[in-house]
Amino acid sequence: MARSLLPVGLCTVLLLGLIGGNHGASNDDDSPMPNFIFAMADDYGWGDVGYNGGNASTPNLDAMASGMNSLKLQRYYSGGPVCSPTRGTVLTGRNHNRYCVWTANAGGGTADFVRRERMPLPYYEYTVAEAVKEKGYTTAMFGKWHLGDFKKLRGGNPKWPVSHPGNHGFDIWHATERSAPTATTNCGCFSPPRCISGHWNKNFSCTNYWTANPANSTNLQNLTTPEPGDDSLFLMDMVEPFLRDMAQSKKPFFLYIPIHTVHINYIAVEPYRTKYANLGYDSETVDYLGAIEAMDVQIGRLRQLLRELSLANNTLLWFASDNGPASHTPGSTNGLRGRKAMVYEGGVRVPGIIEWPDMISENRVVDTPIVSSDLLPTVMDLLDLSMPDDRPVDGESIMPVITGKSTNRTKPIGFMFRIPSFFNKTYNATWVNNQYKLFMNMKGGKPAKLVLYDLINDIAETTDVSKEHRGVFESMQTEFNEWFHSVVNSTEHESGCYGISRFDDEPYDWYE
Repeated sequence: MARSLLPVGLCTVLLLGLIGGNHGASNDDDSPMPNFIFAMADDYGWGDVGYNGGNASTPNLDAMASGMNSLKLQRYYSGGPVCSPTRGTVLTGRNHNRYCVWTANAGGGTADFVRRERMPLPYYEYTVAEAVKEKGYTTAMFGKWHLGDFKKLRGGNPKWPVSHPGNHGFDIWHATERSAPTATTNCGCFSPPRCISGHWNKNFSCTNYWTANPANSTNLQNLTTPEPGDDSLFLMDMVEPFLRDMAQSKKPFFLYIPIHTVHINYIAVEPYRTKYANLGYDSETVDYLGAIEAMDVQIGRLRQLLRELSLANNTLLWFASDNGPASHTPGSTNGLRGRKAMVYEGGVRVPGIIEWPDMISENRVVDTPIVSSDLLPTVMDLLDLSMPDDRPVDGESIMPVITGKSTNRTKPIGFMFRIPSFFNKTYNATWVNNQYKLFMNMKGGKPAKLVLYDLINDIAETTDVSKEHRGVFESMQTEFNEWFHSVVNSTEHESGCYGISRFDDEPYDWYE
């Protein structure tokens, strides 16, 4: 159903599988519709995975990346440098600033929930889950939502909107509102207490998974708190029965698995805790690496389950991360500049893998820029779907890359992120194409720093090449300026951002 771009009151609010459209099975023949699974790790750096030099053992992700039916995406970008923004881009195909998900969504006390920069995903945004339902897909989500609260604010704020997965197209969902420990130690959640010692053991936090019945209602149900153990295991224990049901019913499905690993609080369980402790790592690194390996085991379980159920060939399985590693953690970018909350490569270039036996017959290392916003347009391309209106979509279909027909991206990728606030017109912005990256540090609405990096020859972003490539430098500024105006238009005319505008009315003209 098409939606109006006009919000009605206050708005409330990983993928792995694709096929169809002009590139795959037609909806008019007898070919089965493809399945989609998007699995997304949390704060998982480009250098954290084994095949990029990570210290944790990740044999399953390594095998997935090197398999004959896989693409290893070495220039895969999260749509934002922190959690909620990227999650918005995964679902909508649009830059998060267009609908005012400026940064990580609300968490903590009452005051935090009413801060205007922490908006939920609005109801009027059209999601990939809603799109595939038009073709009869069953949609499911298990894991970390972080795009809005599930119930009215504790503390009684009547203006705070509810915005949960069921409001955005998911038929089945078991989710946390935001981050949770990578393992349930939580001595205070069980009687009698059963504890797992760990680096974060002193910070007890009960993991709460929620659902609703019906899925899009406010009739919330708090699921049983998981027993002590690894959270990615708990997630896959929810995924498995869903996949078995789908295999039996033979219905096409879209499955989103946003994993909590390796966001703080990261906690390793046995046997991984002993393994990394015996290798001589400090206690924090033991937890970090052990949590990653535990997640990797569950990715292997997922791949094996798809094969067991004869779903693997017709399922596009996509693994990625929501941003780079957090500062002050053992996370690695393996030499990329910056970390989480930065728009340098280390903050947004993350591990990415696509596995799809029906469409990929030989392994390829892909250096084409691909971003989380590409999910929705790719799925819609495959299924011959259209957007319900003319709202701008920032991602593009990557089917030409998947099929090997092209190695170039058509649309550059734009990033804008507050440092510390759009209120004072201070933020970082970048514009990324197949080779170059324009970087802008805006202060008071004017560029305090404006440089050009050659990402093919300078992956660490060490050298400004704007003087050597003046034409590229100026043309990318023009392109960014046009895109900037489009984003501003979205914030002011599509949504109004709840009456809030964070951007300049007119971007700074770099040619003055």
